[in-house]
Amino acid sequence: MTSRLQADTNPYIAFSDLTLNLVFVLIFFLGGILAVGQAGWEQVRYRNAQEKVVQAVRAAPLKVRPLLLSPAQRNDPPGAQRWVFRSQGMFQGDTAKLSPAGQAALVAFARVLRAEQVSWKRVRIEGHTQTSRPNTPERWDLSAVRASAVAEAFYLRGGISPNRLAIAARGGQTSYAGVKFDPRNERVEIVVEYAQQSAP
Repeated sequence: MTSRLQADTNPYIAFSDLTLNLVFVLIFFLGGILAVGQAGWEQVRYRNAQEKVVQAVRAAPLKVRPLLLSPAQRNDPPGAQRWVFRSQGMFQGDTAKLSPAGQAALVAFARVLRAEQVSWKRVRIEGHTQTSRPNTPERWDLSAVRASAVAEAFYLRGGISPNRLAIAARGGQTSYAGVKFDPRNERVEIVVEYAQQSAP
């Protein structure tokens, strides 16, 4: 004897379930498109502003040209652009005192940034020193004072408002190209931030 107990399929419930699932899929799909579209728009907006500054730096008669780093090299967020000045010749010996040539180079660069200040939000100046040897202290003090000296030159002679400047001391924590004791580790990095929100 076979059982006649079988679940009856209600077409209205099945249709309601299908409709609800389609609505959820459509909502997630539209949300994804809007998120990607917004991120893409932000990237384009920053890219246009960044390219304007790059062109201004290239066109300026600078005696010392900073190196523009790829965002991937430092894993920077969108809206950050990094320029590198090597410390050799920028500072007097192993001090934070700018050489005349170093100060002239930094002031010339600051004036280019000031002329394009409608394009960016803030400039963060990072001081970097040589990689520390084992069991020796980091040189945060030197990197901080060097970053401060650059910020002072940007403000006093470059004309950039101090409320748009920030400094950071990195010591020897971030080598230039992942190589310890590379001479290029001694440097100052100028991070131009284009994002509406300050980078962390």
